[in-house]
Amino acid sequence: MAGWFFDIIIEYLFRVTLRGVRLLRSRNWPATQAKVMSAACPQALYGCTVANIDYEYTVDGVSYAESFEKPFFTLDSGVVYAQQFVKGAEFSVRVKPGDPSISVATPQDWS
Repeated sequence: MAGWFFDIIIEYLFRVTLRGVRLLRSRNWPATQAKVMSAACPQALYGCTVANIDYEYTVDGVSYAESFEKPFFTLDSGVVYAQQFVKGAEFSVRVKPGDPSISVATPQDWS
């Protein structure tokens, strides 16, 4: 049982660290508006719970789709987080210069 618990903690810390690296790398990228397409937090069969928010944005007339994932220790907290994102709500994302198919949603940009 303890091994399973530590697996969850390790996955959670990995996801948080990876997210932090992405935020740092994208801090100087240009911003554009994106729109929430869907949000959910399914129950994880193994590992930590992950809320997933799918969004869409347009750069130079071309539409792109991406998703934002946030890890949680409990399903309830992930579900509450995902329920905050209403389909159609707009927010800012940072878009990689030269490759607009890559974007990063920053937490302060979520309304």
